[in-house]
Amino acid sequence: MDTEVPTHDACHMTEVETTTSQTVLIVDDDEEIRHVLRLLCETEGMEVIGEAATGVEAVPQALRHQPDVVILDYMLPRLDGEGTAEILRAVVPGTKIVAFSAILDSQPGWADAYLNKERISELMPLLQTLIPNN
Repeated sequence: MDTEVPTHDACHMTEVETTTSQTVLIVDDDEEIRHVLRLLCETEGMEVIGEAATGVEAVPQALRHQPDVVILDYMLPRLDGEGTAEILRAVVPGTKIVAFSAILDSQPGWADAYLNKERISELMPLLQTLIPNN
């Protein structure tokens, strides 16, 4: 009698779990900046789970998708980066927050990391230090 071999064994399931992409939510009111950030993240194999132009738009997306990291602009309409970060800390406490701004010259207390927009080329190395490889 022939024995069937299951198609999803424990080794296969472990492999699937270890190849899960790191997830990113991009929050910036400048559509071109969001596009560049998306391209950078996707080129490095990260999954961009959403984009938001305001903090108000970002919070429900973060709740729904539980991203590993949020790239968060400081100057946003309706709810600034600091206010958005406070809400995100309450609803998705495990998410890392990167303050991404043209006007900040040092890391604010509400962020896990900071990057001036002029230094965008340093974003990927920064994200890789924040997000553990699965």
